[in-house]
Amino acid sequence: MQPGPRYRAAARLAAAFAAALGLGRSSAVAADTVVLKSGRVIEAEGAWYESTEVRYQKDGGVYVLPRDLVDRIESPSGEAGLDPDVLRSRERLLAKDPGEALRHARIALFRDPRSVPALQALAAAQLALGDPNRASDSATQALRLDEANPRSRALLDEALAALGRREQGASDVQFRIRYEGSVNQPIGMAVLKILTEAHAEYAKRLGFRPEQSVTVVLQTGASFRDTTRAPDWAEGWNDGTIQVPVLGLEAPNPRLVRILRHELAHSFVASRTGNNCPVWLHEGVAQWLEGGEPDRDDALLAPLARAGRLPSLLTLEGPFRGLSEAQATNAYATSLAAVAHILRLRGEAGLLRLLAALSDRLPSDDALPVALGLSYSELQKGLADHLRTADAKAAAARVPASP
Repeated sequence: MQPGPRYRAAARLAAAFAAALGLGRSSAVAADTVVLKSGRVIEAEGAWYESTEVRYQKDGGVYVLPRDLVDRIESPSGEAGLDPDVLRSRERLLAKDPGEALRHARIALFRDPRSVPALQALAAAQLALGDPNRASDSATQALRLDEANPRSRALLDEALAALGRREQGASDVQFRIRYEGSVNQPIGMAVLKILTEAHAEYAKRLGFRPEQSVTVVLQTGASFRDTTRAPDWAEGWNDGTIQVPVLGLEAPNPRLVRILRHELAHSFVASRTGNNCPVWLHEGVAQWLEGGEPDRDDALLAPLARAGRLPSLLTLEGPFRGLSEAQATNAYATSLAAVAHILRLRGEAGLLRLLAALSDRLPSDDALPVALGLSYSELQKGLADHLRTADAKAAAARVPASP
């Protein structure tokens, strides 16, 4: 029977750990040095801390020293004093024996419940045994003890990815959750659930999905705020990474859900069109998919349309950098209104044809006539006319009837 993807992922992590310790070359532990406080040095085949003692192996025997006599243990592996059962756990995982790897990791944790290497070994074994929930708990506990440890972060990433695969019932990994700052597992799992559901919805509506995993960086050291309307958002829209500040959030709120849906929509559009999508369309599609009525900003734009000051779509092809807050607000509103107008005229099928034309590397002024039968000027005029007409109808409806 071939090992499954969960085992292979955990084995890759264990192999990387073992390579750093030299376990891939030999089952013998590299020589360690025990330095006593008196200055005496003991060369040993292996040395480790165990409760109030230091134990070392030499010439086939195991010797014990009181821990308060020892200044330090030095090891060429860079992991001085590593519990031998942690090493045995890693060896058994490499030997495709995750049950024994789990047993040795638990023995190491019995000796020292705050041992980060033992918790890492436990998480790796749990992953190999197909238990990402417990692996996530073990890796999270290790990160609480040492937030900067890259091994613990890698194990937590793999556990969250495995949970995502289980939830979506597929073998591919749609999202990779990263933490910038301390780990907040409840928020991480909630974000993963929101994005997984939105991913399935967008794939069904749009008929395509990103080929690569989407990396989500949860900034637990930055206060939660709306990041979707910063004028310079476009500098990173196509890098496949969603960054969301979540400090102060204990659970998702409607704004976080909207932001996640908005940013995921950017990932979908970027995967389809690469860097060949005008910013107004990118932003308009993201606002449309995030939720709400597509014409919700029409009332804001109607006075601009009447005065002939509606932002030109041609001027909104590039990033919205350097705009004032008022100009940025109008730019985002115009982007959504343009997409809403396309949906009114040609339906979702027309919008998808436009994205497909852009994915074929057609410039936007060629893609519009090919996909929609409209030039830029015709789309602009039609949008302005619609806004003026809709505003006039709304004004007439507000006038009370004559008695």
